[in-house]
Amino acid sequence: MTREDNMQIISNLLSPEAVRRMVEKNYSDNVIKYISGYAPAAETFSNTKYKADTVDKLMGLMKEGLIDSYDMIELMEDSVSHSKNEQYIGRFVNTVTNENHHDTYAAFRTANVADVPYDYILLGIHQGVYEANNFGVVQMDKGLAKEMFDMGISLMVCKEYDNYSDLLDFETAYNEDNYTFVPVQRYRLASAINDLRHEPDWSDFKDYLKAQLGDNMDKLTPYILNDMRNKYHAELSMNSLADKVADEYDRFIMDIKQQPADRIVEAAYEIVQKDDIREYCSGTDYVLSQQELDDLLAADNLLDRLYDKWDELSEVHSLYDMDIMLEETASDLKAERLERERKAEMSESKLDDLADKPHKPMKHGRR
Repeated sequence: MTREDNMQIISNLLSPEAVRRMVEKNYSDNVIKYISGYAPAAETFSNTKYKADTVDKLMGLMKEGLIDSYDMIELMEDSVSHSKNEQYIGRFVNTVTNENHHDTYAAFRTANVADVPYDYILLGIHQGVYEANNFGVVQMDKGLAKEMFDMGISLMVCKEYDNYSDLLDFETAYNEDNYTFVPVQRYRLASAINDLRHEPDWSDFKDYLKAQLGDNMDKLTPYILNDMRNKYHAELSMNSLADKVADEYDRFIMDIKQQPADRIVEAAYEIVQKDDIREYCSGTDYVLSQQELDDLLAADNLLDRLYDKWDELSEVHSLYDMDIMLEETASDLKAERLERERKAEMSESKLDDLADKPHKPMKHGRR
């Protein structure tokens, strides 16, 4: 049949206004032939917001068997109300040939209604942030949604495609398959939380977040999350530092108690100053980087080193701040660590050089 024959069939199916829109779209012969042979599609192809070139590309995917006729009509029906995913048609054509059809189709379809780019949705599927469901759309991973809900982050759901609402009944949405946790707007935050929820200290960190942010959890961003993570680790390290110094102080006092009375008298100044150091380290009035804290925690006999540094600096500072003592001790420890690493690298380099050098055969002299 000719294009004119197919257009005549379409004219018998549609109103004059719909036929006019169809003509204006100037579809290819292949698309016109398909529409004429599938009556339910005629009205949708007349009303779509897709350009003719986009429809032609989708038809090409269908002919190659990469999407089926149901997928084709579903996409065309979606495009009547939205065509936001049209900008991603080139990416969709490329990826659907190389990746899982169900995932790429669901990502392309979801990009039509969610304010998340197609590539982000597909990446989210690879990362486990999203999953393609049985309705041919993408939803947030249910385990991740449960974590975010428990944190106090507002979520959205839809029971019907393109019908979003605030999440009110989590258990129903979680347990019934016809509800979808919508992946809108918060991809970067969801991705960051998804990475962290697999960490061994996630439960404790989540409790820390809830305690710190309270009712402001919906203001959480990836930047704030990372900042809170750093503060959480710093507080843990400061607690460990306090425990380390306190343990060393207790051992110091136990040892002093075993000494003669005159030795105890001689050590009075040291006892007082080490107690001050212990007390200072038990607070949070100092600011150190995570690396500085790590170097202090890795040091042997830390209390002795802090005391020696305090004694050294107090000779030149009449008003002495203990935070300087911590910073300079950490600086000394860093220099020692870097020197050990440098020597280790040199030793390893020498071993590599020896391994690369050819072995000379041994010369045997006359007997």
